[in-house]
Amino acid sequence: MKKLTNLMIRDCTSQGSEICHELADALYQHQAAMAKDPLHKETLGNMRYENRLKPSFDNTEEKLLLVAFDGEKPVGYLFAAAEEVTEESRRQLPPWSERIPGGGTGFYPDWLETPVRVGALNNLYILPEYRGTGLGDALTTKGMEWLRALPGARYLFVDVSEGNNAADFYARYGFKFSHDVLGGIIKAYYQEI
Repeated sequence: MKKLTNLMIRDCTSQGSEICHELADALYQHQAAMAKDPLHKETLGNMRYENRLKPSFDNTEEKLLLVAFDGEKPVGYLFAAAEEVTEESRRQLPPWSERIPGGGTGFYPDWLETPVRVGALNNLYILPEYRGTGLGDALTTKGMEWLRALPGARYLFVDVSEGNNAADFYARYGFKFSHDVLGGIIKAYYQEI
């Protein structure tokens, strides 16, 4: 594992998500590059900070944005959030999902009894040159501490885009497979807390 001495993690929730603009765009392009299905690749390739992280961050009341810095340069981030899932909100799908034929199950599984409070690790991204430094583990550990402390939360979820090999990483934190989202463009993992 590489060791870098200038790395620091800061809670940037109160600053807004703009600090992660370039990192979020890099994440979405990485997701598109990993996708196998041509339609999934195109759909993921159309995602940007403006239509994914920014609206998610802006429309979520209870959230956490951790940013890893090398000096003053943002090199990775984790975005986590909490929400009350109702039967109606469980069925809601993002606008970009209209491009996926057949739809399928959304972000929350059919077995989830509503209403229920859940937490989600929504985004985790580390610049390629900083992978292997322990930043992913450090961000995830801090994010999981925040999520597990959420009052009344019963489940935690994390979504992994098609082609991403992060399932084993999240399994180390207790996540197990839940369901395919929107026909498999995303795999959802969960844990009960």
